[in-house]
Amino acid sequence: MKINPIFSLFTSLTIAFIVGFSLSSSFKLPYELSQSSNLVLNYDIKINEEDPDHNFTTENQKNENLDDIDKLSNETNADEYTNITSNDVEKNENSILPESDGAEVKITSFSIYQMDEEIVNNKTVPNIDMSKGCLVDDILNDERVWYSPDRLENYTKRFFNISIQVEFGLNLNPNCLGEMVMGILNDPRGWSTVENQSFQIVDKEDADLNIVFAKPETVDELCYPLQTNGIYSCRNEKNVVINMFRWVSGAKDFDKDLSTYRIYLINHEVGHYLGWGHSDCPSENALAPVMMQQSKTTDGCIPNGWPIYERVKLLYSSP
Repeated sequence: MKINPIFSLFTSLTIAFIVGFSLSSSFKLPYELSQSSNLVLNYDIKINEEDPDHNFTTENQKNENLDDIDKLSNETNADEYTNITSNDVEKNENSILPESDGAEVKITSFSIYQMDEEIVNNKTVPNIDMSKGCLVDDILNDERVWYSPDRLENYTKRFFNISIQVEFGLNLNPNCLGEMVMGILNDPRGWSTVENQSFQIVDKEDADLNIVFAKPETVDELCYPLQTNGIYSCRNEKNVVINMFRWVSGAKDFDKDLSTYRIYLINHEVGHYLGWGHSDCPSENALAPVMMQQSKTTDGCIPNGWPIYERVKLLYSSP
């Protein structure tokens, strides 16, 4: 029997095609191998960027973390005063601190610069020794919880009526603090000229605003639900609560300048009571606005305790 040459050629081609196809399914060209390895490498890098420890959080864990953040976001060198260490301070200052009057920080649209001599003058208040901060040797005894200045005025609507209260166990002189706070608030550089109304000290029961000097643990209680973490002061409704830890320690960006810091602390918290919200540093080496959270950082601005920006804003605001 003679085999047809055409049929023989067709059969050979078919067999060759089947064998070639089966081999090619498991064979990859060098380019294909390179592309495959790159895809694996890129995937590994993506995992490392998203989670360096390769620990994938469950949905429940994520919800728990968000709950913790929500709890912190709710608004509203004296060893005898605190056991806080420098490590504790650093840790707490990195925590979330809600704003006293809302979370929004308003952008400052202009900058104010001063000469070095003017900046030095801003540390002083006439007839008041800000550097001593009314600190005395004897602590207030526990015969009562709160102490106030001896001289009190009668309530009148012509003034902002405030009270001064000092917690027992602190080595502060209430009469000195009364003079100091009045000196700051009624200074021509202070809030009295911004608001066009002076301040006076009255009995706590008659006061529009209470300025309280307290121990860190008491501050946390009086400021709640604000998270002061034992190291911050606050304004909570009609109370301005000054943390004794801050009063004697100052803040990092102020270095050793406690005078400027104390002026800032009083004016900042009273500013919240007067309706002023937080602001930012407008530019490097400009004066820091008093409503900036300078206890946390001045962000390149020069520490400042007076409501200078607020005065300018009112001066140039539209009627």
